Amino acid sequence: MTIRNLKELYSRNRDLNKKISKDYNALIRKVHTQLSTKKRSPVYTGFFASSWVAQGSPVKATDKIENFKPWSGIKKQAMTAFLAGTGGNKPQNPVVQPRFPVKRVFNYRRPVFIGNKAEYAVYALEGGKVQLFIQGSLGKMIQETMSDKGRLFVGGSTTGGFGSSQTGVKYTEFSK
Repeated sequence: MTIRNLKELYSRNRDLNKKISKDYNALIRKVHTQLSTKKRSPVYTGFFASSWVAQGSPVKATDKIENFKPWSGIKKQAMTAFLAGTGGNKPQNPVVQPRFPVKRVFNYRRPVFIGNKAEYAVYALEGGKVQLFIQGSLGKMIQETMSDKGRLFVGGSTTGGFGSSQTGVKYTEFSK
């Protein structure tokens, strides 16, 4: 179908932008929700699974578990039981409760970074659950949700290590 005038072009473009934006933001919320579960994130106290955030810049892992309840209490209980020799090596009552729900609307023309605020995120990512999600069902989720393009970055593997000056999270870019 041909476009006959500028008004028609603007109208179609506006409708397409609304659709892309709606799909893109739905995808971001789905990815955030999936990562904030025991199935997709490692769970000891639940702090890591609760600390996923979506924002317009790379996420810095700066939050210490000791500063946030109820996770600080769960960790203290587990450590006390471990040191006393009375408990197993895992807390019985982890709490997964997203601390940073996705409330804002992102512009699909700008990148979005989904990362974890837990200070020990680079170590928790070594377990592989997040990588399995990224390499497995995330692609299908993008196909089902997005009908057009957008840029999304998900923190999924560690960089650096022994002999490196810094360790950090490597972001994987997904675009359709």
